[in-house]
Amino acid sequence: MNRSYFAGFIPLFLFTSAPGHAADWEKAHHEVTTFLGVLNNNNLFNTAAARQTDQRVDAGLRWDWLGLFEGYGVQVPLQIERHSYRATDDLDASLYQLHPEVRFFLSAQTDLAFKATVQKQQVLAGDAAAEFLSVAEQALTAQQRGAEATLSFGRAPDVQNLQLTLGTDRRQQDVRAQRLSQLDGDFVKALYSHKLNENVALVADLLRRQEQQNGLSTDLNQYGAGIAVQWTGQQFFRLTAGRFSRSYAGAVQAENAGTFWQLHNLWQFDARWLLEISSGRSSVLSYASKSVSQLDTEHQASLHWQYDQSHRFSLFASRLTSTLDQTTYRRNRQALGSSWQWQWSRQWQSLLRLSQVQRTQQQQPDRSRLELAGEVRWSW
Repeated sequence: MNRSYFAGFIPLFLFTSAPGHAADWEKAHHEVTTFLGVLNNNNLFNTAAARQTDQRVDAGLRWDWLGLFEGYGVQVPLQIERHSYRATDDLDASLYQLHPEVRFFLSAQTDLAFKATVQKQQVLAGDAAAEFLSVAEQALTAQQRGAEATLSFGRAPDVQNLQLTLGTDRRQQDVRAQRLSQLDGDFVKALYSHKLNENVALVADLLRRQEQQNGLSTDLNQYGAGIAVQWTGQQFFRLTAGRFSRSYAGAVQAENAGTFWQLHNLWQFDARWLLEISSGRSSVLSYASKSVSQLDTEHQASLHWQYDQSHRFSLFASRLTSTLDQTTYRRNRQALGSSWQWQWSRQWQSLLRLSQVQRTQQQQPDRSRLELAGEVRWSW
């Protein structure tokens, strides 16, 4: 487990990381993991007063299969889980995530990938995607359906790399079987890199999204450029910055423009210590009924210590600031936490995590929540 985090510098870090399931398409694998966990929460719905404490038991299955065939590969990552609350049993839910992908190896330098997303998640009132939900409504069910196709030109150690992606995304939120919001989007993006030498690459990206929030249309155009640098095999730095402009149909707002950035820095001090820092700003659709879009600015830092082959300790901190474009609403969310991961054997693993989340809002009392979670996993 004491390995370098920088193996494969160009293929791993050249393009902006995105939520999903990264895979090594040079090696087939098949892994099944069952897990059982307990989460203790001292402020279930993020309220300033009349806090509600509860415990949740999570049980589920993670299945990840990647098969390689002549000229193509298939990956199917699936997670199914059940949440059961001790006191608030009407929040009990069965949830899932499925992210299949088919990748065609057209040539030594060209890939064509098709990805899909199907997932159902539960978000409690006051959490990031449900900050506008009332305590009486308790929680919402968030469902997402999406698909995208990506054509990639160039592999390491190629001097130039290009990715072209076309996709669609459908997200809906329901409260007790009643529709709360609908966020839809179609997008096209291009990512390009040019290596100046073995350690430095120039990068550029373009993005256009045509979106709808509860039937209100908005278009986002984003363009930026930056640099990716690797120092002495131990530190990687990537920064992309540029401008965005968002236009709105009707009389919602003429246009909203500003600056966006994405920064990632990984620093592996030695075989045991790793520091990761990231920062970003982006214009996204809002879940608020009074605003179509919002500007999110997020900073994150984490420190990891690989004590030995079995034990890994982590500290993390983050701050997210959300500002609605059509109102004066502004919210800050700070989080601090730590975790301990213990690999008992080749098949057994446990995770213990402690986190503190605080939310501040103008003319509102501060809200905080403490969570203690433990999980046991068995893989085969």
